[in-house]
Amino acid sequence: MKKNEVKTIDQKDLLIASIDKDLSDFVSGKIKGITLTLGLVNKLTKLFKIGGFNLNTFLVDKIINSNDLKNIDWKKLPENVTHNDRLRLFLNLVIIPALKYTTDDLKKNDPFRFEALRDITEAVIASVVNDFIAYDENENCFTDPVGNQPRQLNIKKSKLNLFGSVEEAKARYNAKGLSPFPLSFEKLKSFSNELLLGRSSRVVNTDPTISKTNEKLQDLKKEINSNISFTQVDPKATEAVKKLDQVKKDNEVTETFRLVCSLIDKLIVNAEFTTIQKLALYIMNNKHYADWQKTNYETALNFTSNFGGQPRLVDTKDIDLTESTDNLIAVTLKEKRGIRKSK
Repeated sequence: MKKNEVKTIDQKDLLIASIDKDLSDFVSGKIKGITLTLGLVNKLTKLFKIGGFNLNTFLVDKIINSNDLKNIDWKKLPENVTHNDRLRLFLNLVIIPALKYTTDDLKKNDPFRFEALRDITEAVIASVVNDFIAYDENENCFTDPVGNQPRQLNIKKSKLNLFGSVEEAKARYNAKGLSPFPLSFEKLKSFSNELLLGRSSRVVNTDPTISKTNEKLQDLKKEINSNISFTQVDPKATEAVKKLDQVKKDNEVTETFRLVCSLIDKLIVNAEFTTIQKLALYIMNNKHYADWQKTNYETALNFTSNFGGQPRLVDTKDIDLTESTDNLIAVTLKEKRGIRKSK
């Protein structure tokens, strides 16, 4: 290069340097965020211990109905209530008021703060119920950071005895046998959930007719029944909150519709038409759906037959899908004779 000649800066190098700086800032912020999240679990636990939680409204709610937080059986749920419903109730009636906020205000004006509190609710409940945070003589409960890693929360080793299988719990959470032992935030969430609900374990299947697909479908059904619930729109909330919750619910219903359609498509592709027929019967014979259809429409969902050249409604009221055989359904719906029954 000649004297006084300026070297051209490679634009790619500049962009790479900028990306690297942004990554460093992102990682630094994420590490700080995880540490602060664990700190929130610790501080909310301390707030409970000094009487900062008002549990009265929460405990008398119909989905809780208990005289003490420590007496709640989190595994036993009322009908049509999910574990997430109870966590949401604790967040809305206990944690948020304890911090002198209102749920409506947080959802409307500070949704990230609301999400942060929602993310730690289960860990806070598990902590105040089981008192598992371990402190040293300086009231510190965190590990020292190692390298580019966030701090972890120290847990009392004796609390592993609360698990159904102590040895399995040790293997999952304290394989090194430390006392106390540290947990990352992700591990803390798993630890807290297992303390409240127990470990979901599948009995080893010895039935050769039960496939892996069958087991996956059973898990999916259990997950939907236990942990999936639509956002409820509170008529007493502000208009902004009601509008937001309605959009959330609409999106949830849309995804549910897509899920059901994908399952029906799966049945169609595999020519499982008698099962689809049963789905139609299930919808038709549902009293709530039938009443809604009758109230709002001049048409109805029915099976008809051709009798003397005239369409005639088929009475399907006696078909109970929990008991009726395929043969009874075929007879009631007047299956054509001489035609090989499709799947």
